[in-house]
Amino acid sequence: MNPRKKLPFLIILALALVCGDSREKIYLFKGGVKTRPEQGLSREELGFYPPQGKFFSQSWTFIYYLEDGSGGYIQLSHLRLGYLLQQLLVHHSHYTEQGQLIYQKKIVPAKDWEWEQAKPRLRIGPAYWEGFYPDFYLFAPLKGITAKLKFHCLTPGWRPGEGPTYYGSPQGEWYDLVVMIPWAEVSGTIKIPGREKSVRGFGYADHNIQTIWFTTQCQELYALRSFARGWAIHFLDYHSPARFNYQRMSWLLVMKEGRIIYATDQYQIYPSEWSEEPERKRKYPKKARIVVDQPELKLTGEIQGRELLEVLDVRDQLPGWAVPLAEKLIRQPAFIRQRAQVLWKITYHNQSQTLPAKGIFEYVIVEKE
Repeated sequence: MNPRKKLPFLIILALALVCGDSREKIYLFKGGVKTRPEQGLSREELGFYPPQGKFFSQSWTFIYYLEDGSGGYIQLSHLRLGYLLQQLLVHHSHYTEQGQLIYQKKIVPAKDWEWEQAKPRLRIGPAYWEGFYPDFYLFAPLKGITAKLKFHCLTPGWRPGEGPTYYGSPQGEWYDLVVMIPWAEVSGTIKIPGREKSVRGFGYADHNIQTIWFTTQCQELYALRSFARGWAIHFLDYHSPARFNYQRMSWLLVMKEGRIIYATDQYQIYPSEWSEEPERKRKYPKKARIVVDQPELKLTGEIQGRELLEVLDVRDQLPGWAVPLAEKLIRQPAFIRQRAQVLWKITYHNQSQTLPAKGIFEYVIVEKE
């Protein structure tokens, strides 16, 4: 089957596979979210996981935020449905200094990948990442945009637990995440039509793996990767659907001067100032407040979205005939990303500090009830 025709079929088949699921409990990351400042990650944890289960997905997501205010997401992904159908994809969302979106993707034949653990090096189609701590190299040549970036890690790799989060039972479908690059200095070049520029800034990367279908796992999520002078603070916050009693699966990570100093899932998020994106009028928060009130660390963050950068809708990737069916199964899927300013106030080791930061604030509607 032609790869471009196969992607819509894969999406629709995956939706059919999850009908009737009725599990209720989430078993969060084994061992809990802990700081683990020097534990690091192995080559094996970074690499290509063998597919398992009736649904399997994994992706490597690289995020960069540059000195000139531009930024972007580069993702290499692998999806398997059933035991025969597979899809590989490389895509790049780049936001210019002026807020213009440049988006390109390439659907890759299912066998066009290579994983070399010794280096390590992962190639999917024309794109690859390679390297190990402290330096990783990313090359993503797509039509209309080519990125060649170096991520110089300022901290070891990190993961929120010692094993996956399970859904329904301790041996049920699962989700796992390794933050291969919590905080890095980014340098290199980005080439777009008529222009090639040298870039510098900060970056982040993770590798997520799951056997649970997206709408079964989550109805919405919030994410922020933010960078201040000498600090980086990130969080990822999944909100489950009603069948799991809206339980959150979340983590927040604080880094200072090249060290991971604190990690927790014990924090609160208060989104506000809901607005509508222009295409389909879906609501998204332009503000959010983060609160950590723990003996070891006190933290508040006031997030202010300054500019809507991207609304990426899964249905826009489908041919016209498939859209009505998809809309019956998934009502409003979208990745909504904003350029954001953040004011963090932190008290750590009895010292208080105010940290102005910048980054990309992301709100994802998976299947909001």
